[in-house]
Amino acid sequence: MDKTKVEIKTIAEKNRIINRIGEVILEGESFLILGHKDPETDCIASMVSVALLLSNFQKEVTVYLAGPMAAHFTYLLAICKYRGISVAYGKLPNTAAFTTIMIVDTAKPEMLTVNSQIDALLKDDAVRKVEIDHHLGRDACYSGDEGYCLVSAACSTCELIGQLLLKLAGRKDKYGEIEFSRNLILSIITGIVGDSQIGKYLTTRREKLYYRIFTELFDKLMGGKAPRGKSLSSMEAVFDVIQNFSVREKRCFDAFMEMRNTEKTIHYISIDPSKSAELFEEYGTELIVNVSKAVVDTLAETSGKLGLVAYYDAPSLSDFVQFRLRRSSKFLHVDLRSILAELNIENGGGHPGAVGFRILKESVTEINSYVEDMVTRIETLAGSST
Repeated sequence: MDKTKVEIKTIAEKNRIINRIGEVILEGESFLILGHKDPETDCIASMVSVALLLSNFQKEVTVYLAGPMAAHFTYLLAICKYRGISVAYGKLPNTAAFTTIMIVDTAKPEMLTVNSQIDALLKDDAVRKVEIDHHLGRDACYSGDEGYCLVSAACSTCELIGQLLLKLAGRKDKYGEIEFSRNLILSIITGIVGDSQIGKYLTTRREKLYYRIFTELFDKLMGGKAPRGKSLSSMEAVFDVIQNFSVREKRCFDAFMEMRNTEKTIHYISIDPSKSAELFEEYGTELIVNVSKAVVDTLAETSGKLGLVAYYDAPSLSDFVQFRLRRSSKFLHVDLRSILAELNIENGGGHPGAVGFRILKESVTEINSYVEDMVTRIETLAGSST
């Protein structure tokens, strides 16, 4: 199955998909959890949330990562260790054991974090592939098996995992008593507050409903207790941990922000090939990807409307210029996916409030004039100059 992701048409169909996933959880024995390359908060939190949900059913679970994560994800991975959930880096110890792959928060197959072992598992029809994701749009394609993809509009993938949790918990006759542990709710709320910026980017009634449900659960379960010696007993505290930069991350963030342009209503940064190569050499891919997301969030909020970041991939990575576009929490009238459609950009996607896309380097003669022209066109399409 590899076709464009679309919204699930009816509540009945979503319930059927959830029921099928529930059956897989009951019948499966050993689960491998995958996310996307250079995972950010929602991806890591989604992987841990699914792992903890599966641990309720005493399943063998392995979370796969390409390498060690940023320091502010330490508490999530510590939860895995505490619950006896394996975290594999780079190589899997035993691929023959896996009956099911759970794919989370990954827009399309090419973005999955894989190795040769996982490639073989993904091609094995005997291994069930379940997908949970909130990315929709022209460049979003399914990675899971047909009928087993909980892919729907949401503020975050963790919100969809929360929906799955509530549905399964409502069927005690079939699934038994599912523990709403502090760690499970902490993981889910981490993804929700990270992607929604503590609720600022929520737009639909459904998103606000699930945000309220899980923040109330979080407040009730955490009760001021401090796991691992750090107080994470409020959503603000969780958000502070997510946003907390190391010294090196702060240097990278500042290097981006030194190049910001605030002359237009869209605040933007365009980074030429030589400066992009310099940043990649100094900070590496994972840091550049994660920091660029924080940068575009900041640009959007300081402009009050939209923020845009453009930089060249390292020559060894790809032949593309990477773009990130984000709307502010006060500028909610436009779905940024429609901007991509109007600009005829097919290699991109995301959510209503944040999109990423790629343009071939050979199509960009001079990055500053290219981005300035794009900003003018986006301003017109979004009505952001009014």
